[in-house]
Amino acid sequence: MFNASLTRAWLLTLLAFTSDIWAVQNKLSIRSVFDIKSAFCAIKTNDVLGLDNRNSALAGRGFGTASTNSMLLLENGINDISLELGSVNWFVNDNRQKKEDFNPQAYCHLSLIAYENGKSTTLQSLDVAINSDGEPYDKNGSVKGHQQSTAKIEKVLANDIEKGHFPDDYYNEHEYPKDMYVYRFTKAVKISGVPEWKWTKATPFTGSQEQIEALKEAYLKLWKAFASKDDNTVKAQLHESLSAWGLSTDTSPQEIYNEYDFTIHFKKDSFKMIPINWMDYRIEVMNKGRMVRFVNKSIPAFSPLTYLIKDDQNEEEIYYYAPIFSIVDGKFIPVI
Repeated sequence: MFNASLTRAWLLTLLAFTSDIWAVQNKLSIRSVFDIKSAFCAIKTNDVLGLDNRNSALAGRGFGTASTNSMLLLENGINDISLELGSVNWFVNDNRQKKEDFNPQAYCHLSLIAYENGKSTTLQSLDVAINSDGEPYDKNGSVKGHQQSTAKIEKVLANDIEKGHFPDDYYNEHEYPKDMYVYRFTKAVKISGVPEWKWTKATPFTGSQEQIEALKEAYLKLWKAFASKDDNTVKAQLHESLSAWGLSTDTSPQEIYNEYDFTIHFKKDSFKMIPINWMDYRIEVMNKGRMVRFVNKSIPAFSPLTYLIKDDQNEEEIYYYAPIFSIVDGKFIPVI
């Protein structure tokens, strides 16, 4: 059975609707709010994925209305927000449909919104729809459907996918379509008043062999803590990440840690870490080189920190934890 654990972005999205984070008085909260119809859409802040509607696209619908915490991905000064739009046809196994053809009614709307003192302010927005030529365009910068947008627009490969690097029992080749292209719309936004996160002054990742080996060691250190089911060691290694998530959502680091359900999973006798085969992973560099992680070559959502447990029906499920690392004070630490 496939049951991947949620990334922080998705988990905090769910919390937005259950703990009323937006209503916190006198606390700054910045969130990316989106609405999607009949398309695949991915929301990014400074190159880092916040969330997408991949599951809906995989089901052939392409809908979604939600928000995600963006504040811990922002720094004081100039930042980028991006919206990547793709056709739902990429996810559908139907040779009668051209993969790149959009539903004429497809759209994706993204707003970066600050919430403070009971008030909300839209800092930047992107509103992408399909024009009469069947191509995505920015409605906010259009004149009678002709592109006049201030957004940077690129047609890019959605993910660099290679088959054969993920367990067959849990693999769906349509989840990350090979050779899929998306239209990326990016706008700059000036931000002030956010905390100075550790990643803002991180040493850039250059891809040197020394840095790659140090990054592998950081993953292995965390992998061993998971394998030992050592809550205290795991929490200690995630200290900076837990603190950042807590500060940006007005919750405690312990509350954030509890939401991962690691403690619950560690108590299961069936808990088993999957050994790391580095040939199954590639490096993804984000945010001007200040953030980096390993991602699975077949299913990029998965990281080297992947494990198996059995549910109450004794069926095996696969979970993962996918931190983002930065080089802080000369060593790699999870910052998100």
